[in-house]
Amino acid sequence: MMIEYPNLAGEIAKRGVKKRAIASTLGISEKSLFNKMSGSVEFAWKEVCKIHDCFFPDREKDELFRRAERDELFAEKEERG
Repeated sequence: MMIEYPNLAGEIAKRGVKKRAIASTLGISEKSLFNKMSGSVEFAWKEVCKIHDCFFPDREKDELFRRAERDELFAEKEERG
């Protein structure tokens, strides 16, 4: 999976937050969350706020939802072949 939001993905992993819990909080499926995290579908502002407030209130929204640099995404894709 190409991760569009590496800081969000990192915090999820570091804190052991279940993606199922995030999806449930947002009222969406895990597949919908996957599509948003991969950048296929945009997060709505209310979703950004809910994820921040419920799971990562100690992190700045701008930093948490900073998009990956294009060079990082292409490097990841090339590594996988």
